[in-house]
Amino acid sequence: MIDGNLITHDGPGGPASDLTNLLPLDGVRVVDLTHVAAGPYGTSLLGDFGADVVKVEPPSGDSMRDVDAGFGPHESSYFFGVNRSKRSLVLDLKNKDSRGVLERLVADADVLAVAYRPDALRRMGLDYETLRKINPRLIYVSITAFGEDGPRAHQPGMDILAQALSGLMGVTGEDGRAPVKVGAPVGDFIGSFLFGLGVCAALRLRDKTGVGDHISINLLDGLVSVFANIITPFDTTRKPVRRLGGGHPQLVPYQPFVDSEGKYFILACLNDKFWHNLLPLLDEYGDFRIPEYELNEGRVEQRDKLCADLQKIFVQQRSSDWLAKLEEAGVPCGPIHDLADMLEEPQIIANQSVIHLTHPKHGEYLVPNNPIRFENAPTGPRGYAPGLGEHTREILKESGYSAEEVEDLISNGVVSSIERTADVAPSATALSST
Repeated sequence: MIDGNLITHDGPGGPASDLTNLLPLDGVRVVDLTHVAAGPYGTSLLGDFGADVVKVEPPSGDSMRDVDAGFGPHESSYFFGVNRSKRSLVLDLKNKDSRGVLERLVADADVLAVAYRPDALRRMGLDYETLRKINPRLIYVSITAFGEDGPRAHQPGMDILAQALSGLMGVTGEDGRAPVKVGAPVGDFIGSFLFGLGVCAALRLRDKTGVGDHISINLLDGLVSVFANIITPFDTTRKPVRRLGGGHPQLVPYQPFVDSEGKYFILACLNDKFWHNLLPLLDEYGDFRIPEYELNEGRVEQRDKLCADLQKIFVQQRSSDWLAKLEEAGVPCGPIHDLADMLEEPQIIANQSVIHLTHPKHGEYLVPNNPIRFENAPTGPRGYAPGLGEHTREILKESGYSAEEVEDLISNGVVSSIERTADVAPSATALSST
C-alpha cells in the first residue's frame, strides 16, 4: 500500500469515485534504478498512472539532487521536476550485504528500470539474464544513450550527444550559422515517453505469455524516430536539409515572422488551402497570386524571396493585429511564448497542462501535468519528489523485513533512512487565470 506523499486527487483525469479511484497501473510495482532525467521522468509518469514506484538511490542520492540548490542543499529543483509520484529507498549496492535486499525487491517487482552502460550492469549482476532467474515475470527496461551493442554502446552519453549524433542539431538553427541544441532535453524526455509506452505494451504481452521481457530504450533511436517525415524524402532526393531557423524544410510559409515591435509570431500554412486563405490579406501589398506560388512545391523553391517579401509586410503592424486578421481568415497562426507567457496562455490553463504540487517543507511548486488523460481515472501526478531515503523503512517492511532487521540493515550501512517529513494533506492543483 502506498502512503506518505503519494496522493489521489480530483484532477484533470476525472472526478474521484469508487470507479475512478482505480488507476490504470494500480497494483504494478516498479523498482527504479535510473538517474538523471529519462528514466526518472518515465517512472514518474508510471507513478502518475498508479504504479508503486520505488526509487532506489545510493547513499549520496541521485546525482541530480545536487545539480542546483533550488530548494536548498541536496534538494535541487531539477530533481523535484522529474521525480514525482514515487518513493525513495537508499540502498548501498557497494555493500556486500545489499544483494539480499535487492533480490527481495526484484522478486516482488513487475518492472525494473536501469540506466547504466551494459558492461556496468553485468559487473554488478544487474543484467537481465541474472535477474530473470529471480523473477521470470520481470519486465526489465534498460535505458541507454546509444544502445546496448555497437561501437558507442560503452561510451558515456547524454541528451546533447544524442541530439548531435541523431542529426537533430544538424537541422536546428539558422542557415549559415552553427547548429543549435533544442532548448529542452528532448532526447531524454522522448526516451521517457517511449519507456512508458514500452512498459505498458510489455505488461499486456505478459498477460498473454505469463513471462516478462527485456525492453531496450535509447536516446539516439528516440531522436532518429522523430525524422519520420524527413528521412524518406531525403532518401529519395539526397538533397541536404538546410537549417531554417523556425522554418520547415517541406512547407512554405511555415515559420516565425517579426512584427513592428520586434515581437515574433508564427504563420503556418500547412497546405495550399491555408495559403489561399492568406492571399486576400496580401493583395494590397503586391501580387502573390502568381503561378510559382500556387502550390507548396513552388513556394518551397521560392522560399527565400517569398519569405523575405512576407517579412517586409508583417513588420509594418503589431503581431496582435496580424494574429487577429489571420485567425479571422482561417490561417493557422499564434504568438511565440516565453515560459512566463506560456503559463498565462488560456489554452494551457484550460488544458491543466501545468499544475502545482504541494511539498510539506517547501510549499507549492510547478510541474508539467501528465499529458495522457483518462476520462474516468485521475491520472495526474500523485505526490511531490521524495526526500532521499524517505520511504526506506516502510518499503523494507513491505518486503518482509521485521522492524529489528530493518534497523540492523541501517546500522550496518546497507540501507539508510531519513525521518519522514511531517505529513500534510498532499495535493495537486491546476493553474488558474490571474
